[in-house]
Amino acid sequence: MSVKQTKYSKLGLSMLFKVLAYGLVCILIYFLLLNTAVHYIDNMHVDLDKYYEQIKNTTEDFQNYITNNEISIKDIDTIKAWDKGQNLMHIRLVENNRVIYDSMDYIIRFTPKVSYIYYDLTKDISNIIEFNDGQATLYITILYKQRIEQRAVYAIGSFCVLLFCLALFHEFKNLVRDILEIKKGIQILEGGNLAYELKTNRKDEIADLTDSINRMRKELDLQRKEEEILRQKNNDLVTSISHDIRTPLTTINSYIDLIMEKRYSNRNEFNRYLDKIKEKSHLINDLTDNLFTHFLNQNTEYKYRYEIVIGNDFIKYLLDSLGEDLRDKGYQVTIDFDINSEFFLKVDVMQIQRVFNNLEGNLIKYALKSMPIVYSAVLTNNIVKITGKNYIQNQEHSDSHGVGINNCQEIIKLHSGEMTTSIEDRCFIVTISIPAYLID
Repeated sequence: MSVKQTKYSKLGLSMLFKVLAYGLVCILIYFLLLNTAVHYIDNMHVDLDKYYEQIKNTTEDFQNYITNNEISIKDIDTIKAWDKGQNLMHIRLVENNRVIYDSMDYIIRFTPKVSYIYYDLTKDISNIIEFNDGQATLYITILYKQRIEQRAVYAIGSFCVLLFCLALFHEFKNLVRDILEIKKGIQILEGGNLAYELKTNRKDEIADLTDSINRMRKELDLQRKEEEILRQKNNDLVTSISHDIRTPLTTINSYIDLIMEKRYSNRNEFNRYLDKIKEKSHLINDLTDNLFTHFLNQNTEYKYRYEIVIGNDFIKYLLDSLGEDLRDKGYQVTIDFDINSEFFLKVDVMQIQRVFNNLEGNLIKYALKSMPIVYSAVLTNNIVKITGKNYIQNQEHSDSHGVGINNCQEIIKLHSGEMTTSIEDRCFIVTISIPAYLID
């Protein structure tokens, strides 16, 4: 046998408790005000003397009504019809010490002790009324306290009902306001402002809904930021690879021009030109493979493939290759490799080649052919320091290679090194420092 559990709504229970609380408070206020009003009315001073004239006029009107309509003592319905037209008048007809009509008989039957029957038997005004079939004594009392109490009960009841309705209206107004705030927040979020945060002081399903929207907003904002970062990385990568490819392409075109123009002195130099074209072609192939792999693997970042290489050979090869390419293009290059100790480097070979490829491209663009380009390498305190100096054609264009320089600095940084650049008196200076490992 299974018991079905009912999950109550926090909002529903809250509204129910508030309605019951408002109702209870209004009922308490009603009885408090009513008792106060009754107590005040009961203690009011009554001066019946000033109403005698009104009572006398009423008696005369009643006698005229009986006479003109030839009413008998037993014609109670006709007497009641006249009594209904009176305002705040209590009449009693007594025949032979027997009450034959009492305008408040219906009240007295249900409420024997009526607080608003204010009359003093010693002061009651009595008059003899002549009917067709006899006489009866008419007693009249003005019940002005009854009307005051009736109006007080009506006013207090109306006030309490109005107070209850206002309390409910206020509660529903707050509920609608919070819902409209959520609607407004959703519209702001739809407009693209994911930094906007919805706020509420409630502790029910409205608060749960607000928290859910805020969590969704944060997830969307985080996703948007990640997509923006990834898009920027893609743009940077495409820009970087494009910049890196431009230099070897320029070199390949230069060597092809040399070959086509037969500007080589012997077969060995011809073969060297072909080797350079092949070398730069492999570099372009590696760069394009890097780009293709990046997008094929769902835009994941490039993973560096570190390996241990003999630092002496590797650095000397990079500097010699740089100098050779520049000399073939007509530049004056001096390479000073002043390292005698054998050391090792932990590097991603292709990425370091990208750095020197960028340096070569910047030199081709901005270096003066009339001034020598000087590159040197030294080993100090387990740090390989490579320094390059060249005079630039126009200092105003010195920042145009910022994309390549920035990428180079990032590559060297990922090798636990540092790359700095500066311009002094139209002399461009670049310094690359990479940790080295010595053999004891």
